Amino acid sequence: MKKINAIYALLICFCSLFFEENRVFAAGDDNLGYTVTLVQSNNQIDPTKSYFYVKTTPGETQTLEVRIKSTKKEEVHLKIYGTNAITGDAGTIEYSADKTLYDQTLREPVTSMIKITTPDVTVSNYEEKTVKIQVTPPKEKYDGVKMGAIVFALDQEEKAKSGVSTEFSYRVGLITSESGDEFNNAQKLDLKSAKASIKRGKKMVLGHLQNPEPKVLENLSIVATMTKKGTDEVVKRKSVENYSMAPNSSFDFEMDWGIAAMPSGTYTLKLDASNDYQEWQLSKEFTITNQQAKKMNEESAFKIITPNWIKGAAIFLIVGTVLVMLAMVFRRTKWEKQWKKVRIAKRKKQGNQKKKRKKINRKAGE
Repeated sequence: MKKINAIYALLICFCSLFFEENRVFAAGDDNLGYTVTLVQSNNQIDPTKSYFYVKTTPGETQTLEVRIKSTKKEEVHLKIYGTNAITGDAGTIEYSADKTLYDQTLREPVTSMIKITTPDVTVSNYEEKTVKIQVTPPKEKYDGVKMGAIVFALDQEEKAKSGVSTEFSYRVGLITSESGDEFNNAQKLDLKSAKASIKRGKKMVLGHLQNPEPKVLENLSIVATMTKKGTDEVVKRKSVENYSMAPNSSFDFEMDWGIAAMPSGTYTLKLDASNDYQEWQLSKEFTITNQQAKKMNEESAFKIITPNWIKGAAIFLIVGTVLVMLAMVFRRTKWEKQWKKVRIAKRKKQGNQKKKRKKINRKAGE
């Protein structure tokens, strides 16, 4: 009987994994005081996804719903806003509302299509509220997908009260498509430019990569080599795997120069990239002038700074070592001269002794 009850319990747990509502979990949600649950749309293309992946019709508005539930008695004030998908410098898909990070190929992003009816929400005492997001696509048909996210974040005053100083927030992904076709099979990759620059205080060679398609470029492997112009000598090399790029996005592929001095000259940056669908061989020439190299080496926060006392000690040790070596050479030369005189004197003495013995032998024979 106990075995049967255990089997029933396991079945109930297993089924609950499939029939539970799509919910966006995050660590410490009880401390923040709220949770967020996605209400699946009738236009959801793939019901198995835990984010909004909805089909749109040109110019027609549809409404998406998200439930916010309080997990404590005290009031929690939330700011709700939309963001667009970008590609981070580590080759990951991220989300940002900063327009300066958007690529020039991104036209009419998700944030231009959505309207949040209640951008400021307060929940308390374990209540639940529904937030509605209106999605109105452009009247002209678009290809591929639009990708972004809806962010549910504590406002600044709430962060100060709760002691939460990080930018932690709930985020519900949002992808829209008119066709419903596969959206993670982008097949274009461009190397727009290459240069040497200071980034985050580090000396770097940067290759600006662009995904110009309205689809995700994923599972990307890249082998980058930097060579002196006109030669095959590899000056710098870096390889990465499992990079992903958001639709219509770009990012800087970084080659960290470390603490070594950045050299001047003309170089070629070559990128051999591949994924499950395509292979790319990309290259760009760039020049680092003497002035640029000097400025970068001076401004970099990551460099070896030698204290003056170490320099003085090093000079002292070098001079001392040279003097000791000269003294040893001089003493060895002097000793060799003395040894030579001793050997000559010894041979001369031995010669004289032989002559005496011969003379004595002749007299004895007579």
